[in-house]
Amino acid sequence: MSNKVLSLSGNQARVVSFYPRGWGEVDRFSHFYSTTYRFDERLIGALRGVGGHFHKAVILEELAQSIAPDLKKDREELEANGYSGNKNGARLAAVIETIFSELYSSVDCARQIVGEVYRRYQGVPDSTRKFFQNAASGKLDPKLPEPIRHAFATANWYHALRKLRDAVTHSDVGSCYLDAGSGKTCYMNSAVKEDGNKCLIIEDAFERIETFKREVNSFEGMIFGVLNQTLKDEEVFQVCGFFGGRAYSRFVRLSDAVDFDSGRCDALRWFEKEGNPRCPFADNCGAYQRAKAVQLA
Repeated sequence: MSNKVLSLSGNQARVVSFYPRGWGEVDRFSHFYSTTYRFDERLIGALRGVGGHFHKAVILEELAQSIAPDLKKDREELEANGYSGNKNGARLAAVIETIFSELYSSVDCARQIVGEVYRRYQGVPDSTRKFFQNAASGKLDPKLPEPIRHAFATANWYHALRKLRDAVTHSDVGSCYLDAGSGKTCYMNSAVKEDGNKCLIIEDAFERIETFKREVNSFEGMIFGVLNQTLKDEEVFQVCGFFGGRAYSRFVRLSDAVDFDSGRCDALRWFEKEGNPRCPFADNCGAYQRAKAVQLA
């Protein structure tokens, strides 16, 4: 996450939103794309969705981990009565299936941004599935950056993730149960066929989630790492954070966005006026010192 609570002042939190040390490639593009691209509301939403859906999947995984221990209750019910309503398995499956869908949504949002940036190139369809298919079959325009073509063409995880997402969105839902032998959480869905089997069984659901998360994160890092190289290195207005209920800001270039000292302070225009609250970080902030030096020159 780009926002981070650093400290408390009285009853109000100091929340820093300019935090380059904690940014990934998607965060950097989100903060600086406006130097080069003009996205409409749909695409701005898609860009936010890349990280938003991924982080939602992370939150849901934590929820799933908290539900998983209750699977033993379903097994105890089965052993005691000869049957089980599988209440806890259904609860867990609902969360896990949403995780799969959220990760797919993150990928879909990333594809939309790539499709917009390279919309004039051959083989770039307005479809996530077709984009991956075209990449795998070598139909993407060779003028597209090679790392992007490679990222889409070698995404061997995509087909499995898409099948799961399609099944739970357009077909039947699955269930979870605790494997008595391994003690692992299993996921089963008869709407998904895999390796010729009539029913998909994931023997370790949490391991599969971690694999998808790792692959999606790597894929999006590669994609947006390339997109960041297309951005103009111009100053962009950035909100530093919210301190004492007020928003503080600065201007900074992509190449200079290294840490909290980067750029030049913008908020000193008003917080140095009498009666206004001074930035609590001003005395130790390089952006403030840089702007102050220019002001005094």
